[in-house]
Amino acid sequence: MAFASTNKEAKAHYQEAMKLSQKGDWTSAALEFMKAAQLNPKDSLIHANLGVAFSQSGMHKKALLSFEKALNLGYDSAGLRYNRGMSFARVKLLDEAIKELETALSMNRRMVKAEYDLGVLYDLQGNRDKALKQVQTLFKRNNKLAKKLYDQLDSPYTVVSVDDGGTLKGRVTLSGPVPRVRSFHLIHAPNIEYCSRISDGRGHRLLFDFTVSQNRGLKDTVIHLVNVEKGKPFSTKMQTFHVDRCRANRYVIGARNGENILLENTDPIQHEIATYEVRNIYSDQTSNRPLPEKSSQVRSVFVREDAEHFIVKCNLHPFLQTHAYLVQNPYYTVSDAEGNFSIENIPPGTYEVVAWHPFIPTQRSTITIPTKGDANVDFDFNGKDEKRKLYHDDIEGYRFNTWYDSKEKFYGGQRVDDPVEILQAFCDKEHLCEPSAD
Repeated sequence: MAFASTNKEAKAHYQEAMKLSQKGDWTSAALEFMKAAQLNPKDSLIHANLGVAFSQSGMHKKALLSFEKALNLGYDSAGLRYNRGMSFARVKLLDEAIKELETALSMNRRMVKAEYDLGVLYDLQGNRDKALKQVQTLFKRNNKLAKKLYDQLDSPYTVVSVDDGGTLKGRVTLSGPVPRVRSFHLIHAPNIEYCSRISDGRGHRLLFDFTVSQNRGLKDTVIHLVNVEKGKPFSTKMQTFHVDRCRANRYVIGARNGENILLENTDPIQHEIATYEVRNIYSDQTSNRPLPEKSSQVRSVFVREDAEHFIVKCNLHPFLQTHAYLVQNPYYTVSDAEGNFSIENIPPGTYEVVAWHPFIPTQRSTITIPTKGDANVDFDFNGKDEKRKLYHDDIEGYRFNTWYDSKEKFYGGQRVDDPVEILQAFCDKEHLCEPSAD
């Protein structure tokens, strides 16, 4: 808005004040704005800028008086409402502050800083649900501010001492056919010579989504007690996505929203690690950047409230991936190679138990945990119910699809499926050899 006064002296003080504001000398700027206001008390723009100078100098009561004069003189804008709201907040008038920020956003929805500060004010009022809505609003518009706001909110889960807790034990099994492995043709990915050191010997990397033991135990299923509101703390140890010879150390994990995961690449080649949130049938990429050879970095598991599934994978070598089920409390575990699981130190009570695998419908049960006792629950999935294509999750395109997505070979002609066999299986104490798909 152009300066409205014809008073040359007032205009000179105003222009000097603007120069000082640009330099960040707000105290001196306020003095110049005051001189201009004395010479031209009816100019609304002078009072609006004087309010900004006062607020930047920490004089919020004076700032509020100046903003009020500007409004009474007919000047109004989203910026003024935002600044007025923040001054209200500084003097602990939260209701007034929230009203001003809501007004500012009704005038200009692009003010992401106002969206963030409004969420902070909702949280200070104890209205966590409204603060969470602000997180969701910011999620795609400014993810860093969304994460910053989310990290400030108190968790609905409360940590308490558990002296009389019980234990949940059980087993996960798979009936029916064992779903076949996914096969990735290495010619679609870079670093063929290095990554082919673990292959079927015919140029394919095999990914076992369903690992089943000889007595039908299903590995890599997350078991979670979903409605535990208080109990033991989450582990303070950061989870690791460890890359070794173009493969991840774990196929399935449990993770809470906002948690950080350490990405660790011990390979002499670069990986391009992307993360995805899965909501219903949709998947959205939340991060994507290189993980250089023999290096590490931290990524955040940060998703929208309706997401259930989080994926960490390499976009250059898509057979390198880990799937995370999003948990609300630390009462979860992952079934072992025989399908067994155990969760300890659970507060006595009745809870819903979820058994989650990334490629088969989730199963639920209800269990009562006794005081200092054991409870048992088993889950049996049927391989006929698998809910995947042989390559299902995020990016379509020849570089990222599996060999079996197409009915034709990479080089043309009708497909003839190779028999599945692992010629160079990788085993150690942490990485079990996968069984044959037969």
